[in-house]
Amino acid sequence: MAVWVPSGPQKQRLRQALLAAFDQQELTLLVSDYFAPEAFPAIATEGSLPFRVHTLIEYARMHDWLLDLLAAARERRPRNAALAALADETGLAATGARLDNATGRTLEEIVRTHATFINPAAFRETMAALEGRVCWVDVPGGGGTGFLVGPDLVLTNEHVIRRLTNGLASWRDTACVFDFKEGAGGETVDRKKLTRVALEPQGQWLVSAKPPSAFDEQPDLGDPSPDEVDYAILRLAEKVGELPVGGDTPDVKAEPRGWIPVPSPPPTLQAGQQVFLLQHPKGEPLRLSVGAITTFNAGGTRLRYDANSRDGSSGSPVLDADLRLVALHHARDPKDPPAYNQAIPVSALLPVWQAEHVTLG
Repeated sequence: MAVWVPSGPQKQRLRQALLAAFDQQELTLLVSDYFAPEAFPAIATEGSLPFRVHTLIEYARMHDWLLDLLAAARERRPRNAALAALADETGLAATGARLDNATGRTLEEIVRTHATFINPAAFRETMAALEGRVCWVDVPGGGGTGFLVGPDLVLTNEHVIRRLTNGLASWRDTACVFDFKEGAGGETVDRKKLTRVALEPQGQWLVSAKPPSAFDEQPDLGDPSPDEVDYAILRLAEKVGELPVGGDTPDVKAEPRGWIPVPSPPPTLQAGQQVFLLQHPKGEPLRLSVGAITTFNAGGTRLRYDANSRDGSSGSPVLDADLRLVALHHARDPKDPPAYNQAIPVSALLPVWQAEHVTLG
């Protein structure tokens, strides 16, 4: 098991960040909410608040959950710049060491060039909130990525949950797992609780779904029909989007997790535009991939790009440089090696949802 060994300056920055982000009561709630029963007062019993925070950091370091403490603090205060910077350095943040960027340009350059409504600082702040809305759809014998589009609604691909609909796996054993993280060096984050949410317990978990097309496997033979858009909307057992990351808490500064809004009308897309994929490839911790749109199919029901993905990335949100949802990732070129990755644009999904009377958000 790899363990985060912070430098002296990193420990000092973590202490300063915790003191700036939390008062004594809020820090007590953070530790008890995420690491109960090892509550803050029981760990750091004496002295001033700065000394007690120092004691907490040393205790967590000696017991191998300091990275968990940083992850929990960033989840509870996702817009705190100091915590975000440390998360970037350790790989906990998707914009840091877990960024898969084949463009040869920095994240700041990409955002400045392609974003209309957002600047690089706001990009990182918004991305921090978006990370908490993406999940691993843990289907026995399979799975994929998904993301919240309502308080208790997760959008993914129909083919991701097909083992449930064809009876090869049970929906009762399926869950959506949020907040799955790991350090860039493979350091485990296993003391901090994950948010694992079951599907709607009365069996009404599948809100709406449409299959992919045979032409997705043989794109040279034709275009998918307008309703072959490979999506599934799942209803969860609780409205996790209305609760703070980490669960319900008396901490009044803890923001709700929220969900990714589906823009209507959707943003206009064109070749050369940068896109970002938030994904759990092969069920691994969250990663962010950057690429550019390369082409569209003739019917406009598929877009292709060069952002990297792997098995398990199906169901990922595809975002533009303003971090608006523009497509649902679902496939890659069937040739080996693949020449592109592929998604269903929001513009193709909206008419189907309207016809199906699907309500999100």
